[in-house]
Amino acid sequence: MKIGHRAPRPITLAAALASIVLVAGCGRSADVGDQQATTTAIDNSPATGKIQVWAFANEGKALEAIATDFEAANPGTDVVITPVPNEELPRKVDTAVATGNVPDILQPSTALPSLVATGGLASVPADVMDDAQFFPGAVEAGTVNGTRYAVPWYVTVQALFYRTDLAKAAGVKPPAGWGDVRGFADALKARGVDVGYAAPFTPENSWQLLLPLIYQEGGTVLNGKTFTFDTPQVIAAFTTYQKLFTSGAATTAYAPTQPGEAETDVVKGDVGATTSGSFFYGYLRQTAQANKTNPDLIGIAPLPAGSDNNDSYLGGSGLSVFKEAPNPAGAWKFVRYLTQPKVQAKFYSTAGVLPAATAAWQNEPLSTNPALATFREALQSARATPSIVTWIEVRKAMSEYGEQLARGKITPEKAAAQLQQRAATIGIG
Repeated sequence: MKIGHRAPRPITLAAALASIVLVAGCGRSADVGDQQATTTAIDNSPATGKIQVWAFANEGKALEAIATDFEAANPGTDVVITPVPNEELPRKVDTAVATGNVPDILQPSTALPSLVATGGLASVPADVMDDAQFFPGAVEAGTVNGTRYAVPWYVTVQALFYRTDLAKAAGVKPPAGWGDVRGFADALKARGVDVGYAAPFTPENSWQLLLPLIYQEGGTVLNGKTFTFDTPQVIAAFTTYQKLFTSGAATTAYAPTQPGEAETDVVKGDVGATTSGSFFYGYLRQTAQANKTNPDLIGIAPLPAGSDNNDSYLGGSGLSVFKEAPNPAGAWKFVRYLTQPKVQAKFYSTAGVLPAATAAWQNEPLSTNPALATFREALQSARATPSIVTWIEVRKAMSEYGEQLARGKITPEKAAAQLQQRAATIGIG
């Protein structure tokens, strides 16, 4: 197993508040029939040959030991892992597809619809994955136009993070609904916490809270090919979001910009609570250990609920194989290996990301850590983000209106109407 140069993964505010890495691509409309025809049955014989993998920096590093195990179980294989900095992946993929010099396996993340549109990805052979073995949202996230193009690898889901000792001292429990957030935040501030609840509100990241709020009101953002932002459910979600700020439960005065700042503020107790992706838990524990604070004081609670449910959106990534992969059989066998429960549990221990395969949660340390039960429960109902080429543009527009809502510059009704018009202009690609 060989691995190329690794770029360090920065822990920024965007990383701390995002549940999924942002990458994009562009291209022509996919001919699904052609792509389905490129995949053949994958047998159970040992894999052979060179298998080239492009993965994000953190995941690429974590794959080293697992790839070594795979090579030992499949003599004659040579897994070559190239960790690619997140921001470089779109350009690197575009060049590879244009020149025909592609690797075997790619971690597509949110770029999946765009990569499918280029015609560069093969569909998943039927004998590589069993949908029932994965969280439903993870299967949905790997599907474009009814066809599987990515095998679920790892998942992220949102939750509320807080200091358990501070909440106990304040005599409060995590808020069950969004209307309870102010009381929770005020109680913590009365105990000396500077910011009771930190909510995402910038023109880049407010969508991370707006989207689950929409789901929690029973709403959607897309129905078939039509955007559905101008609905009572979305207006109700926008109203809830704005009230978090106008009530004083959240504030636009707190906007950390330095790497690790958000984690440090929660660990030190300067921020009472925040909502973020499940990966944030690992960052918090690492920061607690570095600051000689007991990491077990970091609490995880479900997202507060809206009027209909407390659903989150599902982030994470799958694994795809290029249509022109040099070793497609070996690639699919490695992908299948990576989704085995024990392998997924080992990947969690190494990379700190949650397994997409449900059976992996029966293995340690996932099965013995009660704090992780909150994530597992949330994953049962977490919904995939819209599988459209333009989703990154649309969610950026959501965030821009989110900031206006947080600052009280627009009403929920006007924000919903204007976002509907803007999304219609952007289209679905």
